Amino acid sequence: MALKPTIIPMSPVSPLSSTFAKSPVSPVSTNYAPYMAAPNPSARNRYSMLPTFKHRRNDTAISIAPKVPDVPTGKGAEPHNIIILGNSYAGLACAHRFLDHCIDRLRITPGSPSYRLIIIGPSTHLYWNISAPRAVVAPGLIKHEDAFINIEEGFHRHRGQLFTHIQGTCNDLDPELRTIEIDLHDFEAQRKCSLLLPKSEGFDPKTPAFDIPRIQTLPFHAIILATGTRTPSDLFSLHGPHHETIASLTSIHAQIASAKSIVISGGGPTAVETAGQLATYLNHASHFPFRRKIKSPKTITLISGGQTLLPRMPAATSTKAEKLLRKLGVEIKHNVQVLHTQSWFDQTGATKLSLSDRTSLITDLYIPCTGLKPNSEYIADGWDLKDDSGYILTNSTDLRCDMAGSRIYALGDVASNTQNNLMDVYTAVPVLMHNLLVDLLVFELEADRPDGGHEARIEMLRDEEFVQTPEGERTLSPISRWGGVGTWRGWKMPRVMVHLLKGKRYRLGKTGKVVVEGGNPYASRGKWE
Repeated sequence: MALKPTIIPMSPVSPLSSTFAKSPVSPVSTNYAPYMAAPNPSARNRYSMLPTFKHRRNDTAISIAPKVPDVPTGKGAEPHNIIILGNSYAGLACAHRFLDHCIDRLRITPGSPSYRLIIIGPSTHLYWNISAPRAVVAPGLIKHEDAFINIEEGFHRHRGQLFTHIQGTCNDLDPELRTIEIDLHDFEAQRKCSLLLPKSEGFDPKTPAFDIPRIQTLPFHAIILATGTRTPSDLFSLHGPHHETIASLTSIHAQIASAKSIVISGGGPTAVETAGQLATYLNHASHFPFRRKIKSPKTITLISGGQTLLPRMPAATSTKAEKLLRKLGVEIKHNVQVLHTQSWFDQTGATKLSLSDRTSLITDLYIPCTGLKPNSEYIADGWDLKDDSGYILTNSTDLRCDMAGSRIYALGDVASNTQNNLMDVYTAVPVLMHNLLVDLLVFELEADRPDGGHEARIEMLRDEEFVQTPEGERTLSPISRWGGVGTWRGWKMPRVMVHLLKGKRYRLGKTGKVVVEGGNPYASRGKWE
């Protein structure tokens, strides 16, 4: 006989209440009742009835717990700004060197900060002013798209790094507060700079550009001053955004075409090359090996301002340069300086020049190529960081600005040890960047153990020393279409070598090496041949 199963009706209770009903002891001790959170009756989660506890730390636990610093450290800290003032040859070389060889060797301690490289300059483009003496002669000899190279595009290979390029001009550098004040050139620069400010001072990224101030202040952990020098005319150096120099070149091309007389002042390489290029391309209509003067040549006069041309070069080289210029028909005046100029002296638009020998000269076009001035106005005279000529006082051995404080450096034409020679820049860059790396590593080690403990590691970090090349040893000055004068490592250069090394295309094939790699435009090896 089969047995029928008996079904016992169950009361509709929750699984949780049935579990508690089986235990004669309360699931929660009355000792914990004061700390148990009250259940939320409106919650639909079945686990909301479980007991929860509030965390309570007594005074002993608080006293022995590690203290959290008020300022974040390590990856949570604000990146330390490594700022390069100047975005010409020296600044670009330092930037690429830092991103290629320095930044990956930093952060050697657990609490080391991250680093951010910031380049600040007045233009978005590098002016290839090596070619300026030929670029001023006539349109087409040097195209604008060849002479002005976009800087930011040259850093595409560093897209993974903390790197920013800002178009602006430094108004003030405070070595005590370790800040710089920047006059930003446009809305894009204002937006970029605002994103670099400390979080407590920064702007919301959604803030309209016109609400962001034009003048902003950035702190720096280390700074390299590579702002260079400027010539009286923006034909040979940038005085601001690159389009201003393009406008000046376009204007002078029209003036040269209509001028019958041209006066150039200066006895250095720029003046000599400019006079030679003007005489070659304006007054001669034939090609190598024959040369024929045109019927109505322009009168070209060079006022050297001294006893000889190219005073930093050997006497034989200076004599040869003068001989080449006279052969091209250039009139040269020595021991005379231009004291004063008066534009639009008459209704023809001529310029009157007052000379130091108490005579005057009237010319259709005047091109000044003398009187370099350092771009160092952002350092107030009260800091006593500049010499009488305005150059920044720099240790000629390690390239530090010792009087300005720690991790402040100067390089290139703005430094007091300059010879105004591009070759010196590329000799000095590896030394400066090595010493910067040493200073950053020492800072990290000392910050990691303020009471000592890294002395042995610090002792192993050694500076490098900069050995400057004697003046005039590496100078090339193309004068005619097929030659010029020059010295290289103490050797006198044949005319054909001056043409091949510089005069042929003024090293325009090396623009990529400078902007993309930060390399020397006169280097003979590399993919930019």
